Amino acid sequence: MDSATLPRHGRGVRMLHGINALVVLILLVTGLALGGLLPGRAVALLGGHLGTDAAHRLLGLAFAVALVVLVATLPRRAGRLLRDVVRFRHGDWRWPLRFLAFYGARRGGRAPFHDGRFDPAQRIVFMGLVLAVAAVAASGVYLYFWTPAFPLGQASLAFAIRVHVAAAWLLIACLCLHVIAGSGLPWTHRGLVAAMFGNGRVPAVLAHTLWPGWASRMVADTRQRPSIDRDHRDA
Repeated sequence: MDSATLPRHGRGVRMLHGINALVVLILLVTGLALGGLLPGRAVALLGGHLGTDAAHRLLGLAFAVALVVLVATLPRRAGRLLRDVVRFRHGDWRWPLRFLAFYGARRGGRAPFHDGRFDPAQRIVFMGLVLAVAAVAASGVYLYFWTPAFPLGQASLAFAIRVHVAAAWLLIACLCLHVIAGSGLPWTHRGLVAAMFGNGRVPAVLAHTLWPGWASRMVADTRQRPSIDRDHRDA
């Protein structure tokens, strides 16, 4: 099992993830520039304040529209992904603490079990990402079309800006955790980067550590498939 790998993500998912990562990175950089959190020289390289503002607004609007279109055109996949993220079974809430104990021991023990496609800590981060993206996108679209003539204009503008900034910081925090885990820096996650930025496969040992229930189902399916294919050919 040390040399075996299991398929985790298909080519389409990996391409979409890469595009999404690039767009979100550009939006975060331009957003930080507009918030005065980048040096003036960096803002100038981005096209100045006006150019950065235009790029941020237009790309943000395109990103929000693309999200809506993607969910509308792939409702089953979006629904399945959402279910996999929000569904917590008995004992899942205790999994992160148990996993931290396993991580700290490093004595070759067995990782705590759960049955999900994503581990419980991963699901919590993903829920934060979903909430943050939804809030950033909704407030960003509102700000894009906001005009002073709107009823209670100034108050609604201030509220939308606060929501947009707070959600952006939540997004940054969740992304930092996501990048640390996905890069394979923790010893329990080594080799995980290939799942999205490689061939889409992960080491079986890693899969049994992070997603034991899912990994067992994948191994069982892999073992059964040759006999199923052979029976199909014989028929």
